[in-house]
Amino acid sequence: MSAAASRELDSLRARVAELEQALSDAHASRQRASAADPSGARGPASIGWEAQLDEAERAAQMGNWLWELGSNHVTWSRQLFRILGYDPATDTPSPEAFLAAIHPDDRERMHAGLRLAIETGEGSGASAFRVRHRDGAVRECLLSSLPVIEGAGPPTRFFGAIVDLTERRRAEQELRRSERMLKEAQRIALVGSWSYDLESRTIRWSEELYQLLGVDPSVLPTFELFAGLIHPEDRHRVFGGAESASPLGIAGPVECRVVRPSTGELRHMQMAAQLLTDDTGAITGLVGTSLDITERRRLEEQLLHSQKLEAIGRLAGGVAHDFNNMLTAIFGHRELAVRKVPTSSPVLDHLTQIGTAAERAAALTRQLLTFARKQLIQPTVVDPNALILGVEPLLRPLVGEDVELAVLPGSQIWPIHIDRGQFEQLLMNLAVNARDAMPAGGRLTIETANTTIGAGDAERTPELDPGDYVELTVTDTGQGIEDAIRQYVFEPFFTTKEPGKGSGLGLATCHGIVKQHGGHIWFSSAAGQGTRFTICFPRVRGAPSEQPARAPSAVAGGGETVLVVEDEAQVRDLSVAALRSFGYSVLAARNGKEAVALAATHPGAIHLLVSDVVLPDARGPALAAALARARPPLPVLYASGYTEDSLFPGDLLDGSVHFLAKPYTPTQLARAVRAVLDASAQARRAKGSGDAPPPASTAERLQ
Repeated sequence: MSAAASRELDSLRARVAELEQALSDAHASRQRASAADPSGARGPASIGWEAQLDEAERAAQMGNWLWELGSNHVTWSRQLFRILGYDPATDTPSPEAFLAAIHPDDRERMHAGLRLAIETGEGSGASAFRVRHRDGAVRECLLSSLPVIEGAGPPTRFFGAIVDLTERRRAEQELRRSERMLKEAQRIALVGSWSYDLESRTIRWSEELYQLLGVDPSVLPTFELFAGLIHPEDRHRVFGGAESASPLGIAGPVECRVVRPSTGELRHMQMAAQLLTDDTGAITGLVGTSLDITERRRLEEQLLHSQKLEAIGRLAGGVAHDFNNMLTAIFGHRELAVRKVPTSSPVLDHLTQIGTAAERAAALTRQLLTFARKQLIQPTVVDPNALILGVEPLLRPLVGEDVELAVLPGSQIWPIHIDRGQFEQLLMNLAVNARDAMPAGGRLTIETANTTIGAGDAERTPELDPGDYVELTVTDTGQGIEDAIRQYVFEPFFTTKEPGKGSGLGLATCHGIVKQHGGHIWFSSAAGQGTRFTICFPRVRGAPSEQPARAPSAVAGGGETVLVVEDEAQVRDLSVAALRSFGYSVLAARNGKEAVALAATHPGAIHLLVSDVVLPDARGPALAAALARARPPLPVLYASGYTEDSLFPGDLLDGSVHFLAKPYTPTQLARAVRAVLDASAQARRAKGSGDAPPPASTAERLQ
């Protein structure tokens, strides 16, 4: 017999003894009442006592019985009738009736137990059985009996009790189910619970708390162990200075770091505690929870870092836009000056230096725009292996002779959608970064592979949606990246190189290129163990396109009329001077309203609109639409220091929108203007139309 069953039997024996004495007292009371009242009427005291006994049995879900062996007379309490499913008004208690109420599968066993009890004169012990009511309901019960011995002979009767365990078993099952659900909920939510008893000064941990703290479940939990796992710098904040006294000093809710003793891993926890009191208000202990928020903190830091990079990107884009306007003026006036200076003049050398410095500034500006993801790109479907093999000859002299370059293209790599020039810049920036990390030489490996991200890989790659990707890895055997600077790697202008050795835009540019093409970049590194950059680009369907040959075109002018709209005075004056130097008739406006008014009053034809994308009172596409309402639609050449996808209703790169990126030179402006005019003339010839009709009589204002 188990310890639990033994304890339950002892409890039942004590209860049986109490009830036997109570029944004996009731019997004596009834005899006295009968002697006092020969009519046999029961007094109110007797009736009240029996009602109280019945109520007590009902509350305890226990019925009592008495079996007179000599007369085979059986007495059941009212609660026992209920437990067995009988009606005291119509059913007569008997051993046969009791056996008939027992479930058929348990009947023979219980019958044998009763026979054995009679033969040995001993109680039946605690016997579990099932009762099946007449309506088919099954109830779990427990029977116990004790012999009643009068004198030295065998027992003359048996007294016993039957306890209905159905509700208790149901409650126990519900409790176990709730405990399982609680454990599962704690496991899923990464929540552990604990309690502290003030009187015994003992602490208890839930199973999940052992897992969260990294402690073996066989270890006895103590408050000292609990406090020792918390990072020393956080203990004062958690315990409020009372860690040496009692857990009652725990402050909550509060965040802290926990060092797992098994691995040394650092986890972020949120602690919360609640005091426990008794009925008098005295403190009896403490109950608390520990929530693992490591992943939440990582995501919060990732979000903050992304927001920081986004803010820097907006700032960089705005700076680059203004800087490109200034560079356009520098490039333009330098070129116009070169045309007027004799080839033998010493001023030409100064102009050359101005051009070199401007080119370096323009390259820096392009890097800023790439980081800000506002650089004009021309993505096409390409074979990444072909691009890598094409740029490999440029990488070998770039990394130097003391660095071994290994290019390992994967088999049957899927195509991707990317700007060829941007992809080459990405590889070259990563190669330069790796070269600088290996001052004494080493190995640089570039690999490609196909990879599929499933729904279960979200923890490993949280920023990638499930799908197919092409994975590009660039691995070096250099100095590695220290933990202290990992979060700054992709930030612009951050560099560990000596002053003058780097701009700090290399990896920031890589980050911008990857993000602008819908990819993701991350790295793994350790100090002295090299660095591995991993880049994933989404797979695209379709065959890679061949790179078109770019034949240089001769610069030609023309006699058409061009309307230039530019709010920056230096750029506007330069554009006017440049186009006039190539023979064009030029109209100039500072904003959209001036342009509409000028177009409405100009008596002749206007063949082309050259407009800045962002104007003080309108955007380039809105201006073009307003001019189209005043006169037939004009071909448009847009110019800007950066691009935004929201500026154009269609694709900027499908040929329907012509764009000239700043900074540009007079020659580049003239070539772009000529190309748009020729394309417009060819389109008109294809449609069989002539020149544009005269302008409308009134100008429409910009909306």
